[in-house]
Amino acid sequence: MAEKSPTGPALAEDLLLSVRDLRVQFHSDEGLVTAVDSVDFDVPKGKTLGIVGESGSGKSVSTKALMQLLPGNAVLGKESTMLFRRKTGETLDIARLTPRSPEVGALRGGDMGMIFQEPMASFSPVYSIGNQIMEAILLHRQASRAEAKEIAIEMLDKVGISNAPLRLNQYPHELSGGMRQRCMIALALSTRPALLIADEPTTALDVTIQAQILDLMNDLQEEFGMSIIFITHDMGVIAQVADEVAVMYLGRVVERGPTRDVIFNAKHPYTQGLLHAIPNLDNIEERLKPVPGDIPSPLNRPSGCPFHTRCSQILGARCRQEQPLERWVARGHAVSCFLHEDGEETR
Repeated sequence: MAEKSPTGPALAEDLLLSVRDLRVQFHSDEGLVTAVDSVDFDVPKGKTLGIVGESGSGKSVSTKALMQLLPGNAVLGKESTMLFRRKTGETLDIARLTPRSPEVGALRGGDMGMIFQEPMASFSPVYSIGNQIMEAILLHRQASRAEAKEIAIEMLDKVGISNAPLRLNQYPHELSGGMRQRCMIALALSTRPALLIADEPTTALDVTIQAQILDLMNDLQEEFGMSIIFITHDMGVIAQVADEVAVMYLGRVVERGPTRDVIFNAKHPYTQGLLHAIPNLDNIEERLKPVPGDIPSPLNRPSGCPFHTRCSQILGARCRQEQPLERWVARGHAVSCFLHEDGEETR
């Protein structure tokens, strides 16, 4: 079958990425499983989009679709569009590409970099750290092997790795968790990507190292002028790093907008629940208020609003039977909830 033209329509000048109607399903023994259902989000140039939600909400699947890293049993929706502006200025619709196309090969590790949640599982154990960073540089940048080595040492220095020339020859198992994560950031940034995808990069780290990694990413974003998609389940982290936030639940974006607006004026009951679960340092004796219940299995998606099985503000049969439309409740701030039907349906 001939591949559709990958060139996408015009992208707004201030945007690096625009995703519309993203839908991802997986073939399984139990049938077709919907992991991401009609998701919309934008990533402005030089800004950070935070994607937040519990495990199983579709955060990682959404971003792996951007890099065409989905497994073979995945099905991308025919109406899905993922418009991305390359470093060359060309706009591509990633949804029209195939995983083995030359354009995707140039995007992965070149125009887009990714920091995975567990670097020990992402680095090859049989090659040195330097070998793996240099491989990416040689593949995506015009550099000799000697120049690639210099760039690799420079990047390790930038991410705070001491004695970088020595670390270049070490293997992943010889480094601590925090150092491996820094090396993963160095690898992702060594090709100067336009977009960095960080998939829960601080989850396995202690609080001190987590704060250092977040500060490092902010500094490097300012230096390189790149955009970031930061995936996490922690609203506290989102408040520190993101300019805009998209809250996902069971494969759908239930609320999105500027981070400050969403945090201080959360509209969706799920977003409110995530915020109430953050410890209050001003009152350490206050009990945490977790979101009640568990996220349903994608194999057994509830009808109507996906959150109604756990919602404390449910309006009755309508929430159980109908899926709410996205409404704009303020400039750039949208929510999918029947509690806010007086908002504008489109913006």
